[in-house]
Amino acid sequence: MPAVDHANWNQIFAALAREERRELLRYLQHVQTAQLEDVARQLLEWAHGSTEESFSAIRLGLYHMHLPKLAEAGLLTWDSQQNQITLTTLGSQLPAEFISPILVPSTNGGNRGAIVD
Repeated sequence: MPAVDHANWNQIFAALAREERRELLRYLQHVQTAQLEDVARQLLEWAHGSTEESFSAIRLGLYHMHLPKLAEAGLLTWDSQQNQITLTTLGSQLPAEFISPILVPSTNGGNRGAIVD
């Protein structure tokens, strides 16, 4: 894994704090590069949703919150003009434990939307 200083680790851990971001990174570890629409569809499928409203909400969350946070941490690159997302070397070398689904019960009753970051 590339050398990462202490300040960058804090940024990486902050980026990994949301399950949606870890799901996105798991998906990118399989495909390396994807379009925003494809990522939103995959996250929607994993969330067991199927409505157009849910798709729009996921897409907006990716565009305005999750992709910028992950890009800022150096885990992916995102071309907002082309809507192309690419996993970086750092993102591809994250230990699996960092992006695995959490195996402990949620403290907020399973409500993923309860914490805003």
